[in-house]
Amino acid sequence: MSDEIDRWVKYMKAHPDTWKKIHTQFINAQFEKAYAFMERLKRQPGGKAKIIEMYGIKKGYPSLFD
Repeated sequence: MSDEIDRWVKYMKAHPDTWKKIHTQFINAQFEKAYAFMERLKRQPGGKAKIIEMYGIKKGYPSLFD
């Protein structure tokens, strides 16, 4: 993992004006994939219960199931 970090640091230093945009796109894509997965899971039989169990939800989060 250290090699990956070293490569990323070198990239950031070599591209000071563009690395933030690329990093933001990557992070946003991770969130989009997670949200899409949750939406697909909610539509599956027992999906809402799986989400509740996965995240240890005790109560609340009504917008999760809208």
